[in-house]
Amino acid sequence: MTDSTPDVHDVRGLFDDFGAFRTPAADDFRTVLTRGLVAPDANVLLNLYRYTEQARTDLLQALGALGDRLWVPHQVLTEFWRNRESTIGDARSTGTKAAEDMAGHVAQAVKTLRTWANHVALPDEEFDRLRTQLSEVFDEVQETIVNVGEGEWQNITPDTSTDPVITRLEPTLAGRVGAALSPEDHDQAVKEGMRRIEKRIPPGYMDRAKDGDGAAGDFLVWEQILREAAGRKCDVLFVTADGKEDWWRKERGFSRGPRPELTAELKTRGGGRLLMLSPKRFLEVAAPILKFNLRAGSVEDIERVERIGTEDKHGGWSAAALRELFDRLAYEGYQNRVDVIRYAAEMGGFAGALSVYEICEYDDDRTLRGFTRPVKRISGQLRQLGKIPESAVPVLQTQYEPGEMKASGFSVDPVLVPLVIEVVDDSED
Repeated sequence: MTDSTPDVHDVRGLFDDFGAFRTPAADDFRTVLTRGLVAPDANVLLNLYRYTEQARTDLLQALGALGDRLWVPHQVLTEFWRNRESTIGDARSTGTKAAEDMAGHVAQAVKTLRTWANHVALPDEEFDRLRTQLSEVFDEVQETIVNVGEGEWQNITPDTSTDPVITRLEPTLAGRVGAALSPEDHDQAVKEGMRRIEKRIPPGYMDRAKDGDGAAGDFLVWEQILREAAGRKCDVLFVTADGKEDWWRKERGFSRGPRPELTAELKTRGGGRLLMLSPKRFLEVAAPILKFNLRAGSVEDIERVERIGTEDKHGGWSAAALRELFDRLAYEGYQNRVDVIRYAAEMGGFAGALSVYEICEYDDDRTLRGFTRPVKRISGQLRQLGKIPESAVPVLQTQYEPGEMKASGFSVDPVLVPLVIEVVDDSED
């Protein structure tokens, strides 16, 4: 007769195999911030160029207060230096572009005012008064945009000897950066990262659209964190502005903590518990524990950058909004539009007319006029519901050859291509 008495060593508790679902308490953060390993992602360092001077100073102060608990994976600095100058350019050009856009808006606003004035037979003197008021308001806004841009970012240049971010960051990271992987280990890690992308194993599979080995960047960061944590045998806090699902466990669209697979892998490799925070939450959590002065406005500024980054990453679209667009199109009998969008994304952003005819099984004499109309209409409904911003890019646009009236095909905005692929892959799982 077989003994059915359970082995006491196999008895498990509520969180033993499900630690990723336990909400961190204040003591958990205190432990990792004072005795653990805190690793910032590359986007945390690059965003220093996007913050106001005050927010930048407070975040650097927080990192400096960590002492030897701060540790930066070598891959993070690789990505920092690779993207630093383009980030500086983006930050400096934002104000210029906003001012230029504002000039275009004032011209359009005056044109709209003129059309209305003609329609209601408004006296010329009244039109001139309104136009002057309108121009004064736009001029004031443009001046403010230019002044703020020149005041905040005029000293930030590619020259590392005068860059105030580098001046502050260098002493903060002195002795806190991990060594690079050996060539053999690096090649093996890249190979593993690419395998994970194909199998959708976190982290990094959301970067599958990146060129070459760049798609394996997140896994390289993760592998270096695993090695350091195993050596220290401690808890890990990963601070990142990356909100994608290959790092975070998502519930109803909200990030609830690290992916369970990552938590389990850290434990298997000899580390402790894995915690994750956005830069905003990191400042809020760390200030009372590390006892540094967090000034009013810094958290709000960092939150602003995180919000803009999320909106800009996919042209204002989220996976949930794009999925709803596809569902509504299918429900209304326009599944072929979804199929064309998917095909265009897989082809790098464009579906030729001949391919569209094949996908939709159209007769050769059928016109493609109005093909994007259902997509635009439902996108408009999502804007009205507040599910995408007014600035959200069109999902599908008609393309014409120069001088031709007949559509040559349809394009998906490049910023949407990886999101479309993500949503389609998720629907097939």
